[in-house]
Amino acid sequence: MQKMSNAPPIYQLLDPPYGPFDNAMLGAQFALELASVSRLWLACGYRPGIAAYLNLFLLRDFILSHDAAFPPRFQSFRSMARSFYRTDLFVRDMTDSGRRPMGGISSQTARATLHGIMRRHQRIAVPHWMMRYFGFRLLEMVEKEHGGLTAEGKQRHLSYMTRTYRIMGLAFSERRARMEQFSREVEARHAGISPHLGKHARHILFLGRIFPPKIARLPASRVRS
Repeated sequence: MQKMSNAPPIYQLLDPPYGPFDNAMLGAQFALELASVSRLWLACGYRPGIAAYLNLFLLRDFILSHDAAFPPRFQSFRSMARSFYRTDLFVRDMTDSGRRPMGGISSQTARATLHGIMRRHQRIAVPHWMMRYFGFRLLEMVEKEHGGLTAEGKQRHLSYMTRTYRIMGLAFSERRARMEQFSREVEARHAGISPHLGKHARHILFLGRIFPPKIARLPASRVRS
């Protein structure tokens, strides 16, 4: 697990990861949360993901370590497209906004996927602050793209995604102010220009231009080797 001794105090205020989890822990509002989140993410298309990837590339401390540890992921346009496609599939399964409904995090298969993603990130030493930051920025981008959400709708969204990341093995919070403070502190500490920023940004922006924003799924044939 990530060492927290030198972390800002806000890190300590986030809700800790879950231990064993089953459907009895989903809560009385889960059906409403799932329906709301599914509609929200289905309507948003690719723009929030493109914006979140751009934010990711501006975290210099993450990109320097990531590109050194796992260079194939963002090495070319094709590998960038493949990474984005897999992330899109993963997120749509978790939010139940893909072609085949699976119940989001009420599905044991979905929860097993979350644990598998966490293990892969741990193998290449992806920092937990980055994963939490990416998750919350993606949430913010989705809400911005959708627009017009009520306070209740936003809270359902955040509650559902908080539970998702805590199942994954990350500290998160249903208290939006804490997540906003956490994200701004990550930006203050880690944002910067990395050697491959120009290439990474061009690839993801080009990907955003060639696919219409409201397509629900990137065609697999366009990213296969």
